[in-house]
Amino acid sequence: MENYNRQQRINTFLVPLLAVISGLVVAAVLILFTDNSPLAAFEELFKAGFGCSALNRCAFFTTLERATPLMLTGLSAVVAFRSGMFSIGQEGQFALGALTAAWLGFAIDLPPVIHPIFIMLVAMIVGGIYGWIPGVLKVKLNINEVITTIVMNEIALLFSVYMVNFPLRADRGTTAFSPVINEAAKLPIFMPGSKWGMGFVIAVAAVILVYLYLWRSAPGYEQRMAGQSSLFALFGGIRNDRAAIRGMFISGAIAGLAGAIEVIGVHYRINQDFAPGLGFTGLSVAILGQIHPLGVFLVAILFAGVGLGAQLGLQINLGIPRELGGTVIALMILFVAAEKFYIGGIAGLRERWARFRGQKTAVELAMQERE
Repeated sequence: MENYNRQQRINTFLVPLLAVISGLVVAAVLILFTDNSPLAAFEELFKAGFGCSALNRCAFFTTLERATPLMLTGLSAVVAFRSGMFSIGQEGQFALGALTAAWLGFAIDLPPVIHPIFIMLVAMIVGGIYGWIPGVLKVKLNINEVITTIVMNEIALLFSVYMVNFPLRADRGTTAFSPVINEAAKLPIFMPGSKWGMGFVIAVAAVILVYLYLWRSAPGYEQRMAGQSSLFALFGGIRNDRAAIRGMFISGAIAGLAGAIEVIGVHYRINQDFAPGLGFTGLSVAILGQIHPLGVFLVAILFAGVGLGAQLGLQINLGIPRELGGTVIALMILFVAAEKFYIGGIAGLRERWARFRGQKTAVELAMQERE
C-alpha cells in the first residue's frame, strides 16, 4: 500500500510535467511554420514572461499579478471538484464579486484598511450565495450542476453588463465604465510600474488555507470523501448533501474574492467586458494542477507567464501571433487528458528498469504472493 501511494504521488507530479513538455514540443513544430527558430522563440517567450532585466522592469511581477485571479478561480474549482460537484460557475461568481467591489468601492466611505476588507468579505458572501444556489438545486432537486452553473454564468454576466451600462455608468463615452473606486478602497501595490501587490499575498494565503481545510480538517475530509467515494462516505456517517452544499458555497466565495481583488487591486473599476474568461481559465488551471492547491499555485504562474510572454515577446519582438500562447496552454490541457497514456508509459518504464536491475515487478510480486 505504501508503494502504491508513493507511485500515486509520483504520477501526480510527472503527468503535468510531461504534459507541459509535450505541449512545448508540439508548439515548437508550429513555430517552425512561422520561419522562426523554436529555441529563439521559447527564449523570448520565457524572458518576456518570467525575466527580470531590472527591478523596475521585471516582467515576473506582472506575471504574478496576472496569476492572482487564475490562482483564486482555480482554487474555487478545486474546492467544488473535491466536493463531488462539477461546477463551472466561476465566471459568473467572479463577475458578481467584481460588480460588488466596484459598487462598494465608491458608494461607501470607510477607513483605508477596513474598506478593502469589507469589500472582499461582501464579495465573498455574494459569490458564495451564487455558488450555493446550484449546490442546493443539485442536492434537493437533482438538477445537474453543469447546466445550472452555465445558465447562472450567463445571468450574472448579463446582469453585470446592465449594471455597468445604466445604474453604475460613470460617463457617456463609447465604452461603459463604472466610477473609479475611492483611494481608501484600493489594495496596496508592492512594485511601482506593475499592479503586483497585496492581492497576490491574499491569493497565496488562500492556497494555504484551502490546503489546510481540505487535507487537515474534519469538514475538508468530509468533502473529499463525498467527492471521491460517496458510498464510502455515506457508510462512514458523512452527509454527502451537506458536504456538497458547503463546498459549493466556499467555491463561490473564493471566485467572488477573485473578482473583488481584480477590481480593488488592479483595475479600480469595471467595464461591460470585465470578465474575459478568467473563470473558465481557472478551470483549466485546476485540471492541469491535478485538482490540488499546490498544483494550482504553480500552474497559475505558468499560464500567466506564457500568456504575457506570448503577448510581449512573441508578437512584438518576433511577429509570431500571441494566440500561440493560448495554443500552448490548450495543448497542455489536452495532454493532461491523456493521463492514462502517461501513467501506462511510466509503469512500463518502471517495470523495464526493475527487470534490468534483476528485481521483480509489482505484477510478479503479486503473482508470487497468490502462489
